[in-house]
Amino acid sequence: MVLRNYDDEQRKKPDGSEPSLPEDAEIKTNDGSLLKDEDLVPKEPGTSEKTPKTLTRPTDRVFADYRTTSSQYNATVGGLPAACYPLYGVPTIRSDIPAPRIRRISDRTNYGDEANAYALLCPSVFSEKGVYERDFFKTRPKAEIARILRNIGVSISDQNFEEVWKQACMKHHRGEVCVESIRNILDEIQASHTKCS
Repeated sequence: MVLRNYDDEQRKKPDGSEPSLPEDAEIKTNDGSLLKDEDLVPKEPGTSEKTPKTLTRPTDRVFADYRTTSSQYNATVGGLPAACYPLYGVPTIRSDIPAPRIRRISDRTNYGDEANAYALLCPSVFSEKGVYERDFFKTRPKAEIARILRNIGVSISDQNFEEVWKQACMKHHRGEVCVESIRNILDEIQASHTKCS
């Protein structure tokens, strides 16, 4: 049994003739088509028969330093901040309104001061000890910060502490100092010493 092309039979008119365009119909040129002449390449070298060229993807290229992004997330001590990789989904943090000082139990709005899923699954050393972000950014007097530094084992002379305190005061427009600003100043000093040596 010989199979014939079903589409060929369907295209024929009931009287058996081939379909044709009406005489008043416009024939479109290549101007509005999706496939342009520059998108066509020869099917084989030396022939006039053309085929659409294959589209390339960015993943088709092989890079010498190929690394997956999942291997880069928190691959080093400290890890990447959340701003370095895309977050998916609808943002649920209300950054357009300030968080109330006293929150009600029924207030389920996330003002950005709550932990995300990563912080819950892999808590930092600080949160395991009960020290949170609000504790780092709380304004503290000079004596309290000096006591905190001594208690955590930072050996710093009074003269050096005064310099660090002055630099931290200059960073804030009101001259307020918190533990995080002192940490940043100490990190800058340590980085400048390691660059020099």
